[in-house]
Amino acid sequence: MSKIILGFDVSSESIGYSSLEIDGYNISLKEMSYIKPIKSDNIIFDLADTRDKLKEIIERIKPDYIAIEDIVKFMKGKSTAATITKLASFNRMVGLLSYDYLHFTPNYYNVLSIRHGIKIGKILPKKEQLPELVEKLLGINFSYELSKRGKIIEENYDKCDACCVALKFAFDFTGKTKKGKKKKK
Repeated sequence: MSKIILGFDVSSESIGYSSLEIDGYNISLKEMSYIKPIKSDNIIFDLADTRDKLKEIIERIKPDYIAIEDIVKFMKGKSTAATITKLASFNRMVGLLSYDYLHFTPNYYNVLSIRHGIKIGKILPKKEQLPELVEKLLGINFSYELSKRGKIIEENYDKCDACCVALKFAFDFTGKTKKGKKKKK
């Protein structure tokens, strides 16, 4: 029986999401996209609007499991109390929404555990390398979205990060290594 995994990469600027289907040891991409939370002077309004948008996505995808990239507690050069507080608010709202849907706590993974969990070889992939890695792991062509000027938009990396979160969960769930073979016990 197949299982659907929904992965989230959460920030207050863009929320990437990706769903994967696990059928036995086969993992396939179902969907990969992002939403842009609104920005107003009222954080509660912003959170409620984002929650409602994500609730629609969750109810449409109907995941069996949800995995979320955990908050970074310090971001070099960007770590103000306001930034971390806003990020934590959005991240935990997604966690609570996931809990409401699943009736159990979603899986949280930090960035390093995600990259270690999906890497091929010994070198950790950099953020810019993740779309190519996702292509290899899922046998797909990554669908880049471009700006009006033809440049790759930043949100591509958010939806890719969400896919990496879902892949980390899928590999843990199936007991597969990064290369697609079952781990020896």
